Amino acid sequence: MNLGDKHWVAIWISIPKRHIVVRDSIPSSSVPSAWDAIMEPFLEMVPYLLVESRSQQTKYGLEPYTYERPLKGVPTPTMVIVACLKKMRDNMAVDIWKELVDQHLKENVDGDKFVGMYD
Repeated sequence: MNLGDKHWVAIWISIPKRHIVVRDSIPSSSVPSAWDAIMEPFLEMVPYLLVESRSQQTKYGLEPYTYERPLKGVPTPTMVIVACLKKMRDNMAVDIWKELVDQHLKENVDGDKFVGMYD
């Protein structure tokens, strides 16, 4: 879940317990009193999604879920992780580049007859 286009948190949904756990690695990035308003749509929406999808044969009702946001025991980013990000991005860029180059080396199966179609 993305909060204000600035911070990502993970949510874990337990269907049998009807409970959602929010894992926030930087708890100081949001106001604790705002979490009830943030989570309300999820607490109401998840039961309806289950009933509509019939994934649980409507075994569970439409009562809202509960949630918790533990502040202790959640791993926080360290400098080691931040240092690895550049390496990860570089590896992804190389993989994408190789894939693009490989695509251009293949024979043009569509043919060039459609190139000027919309001119």
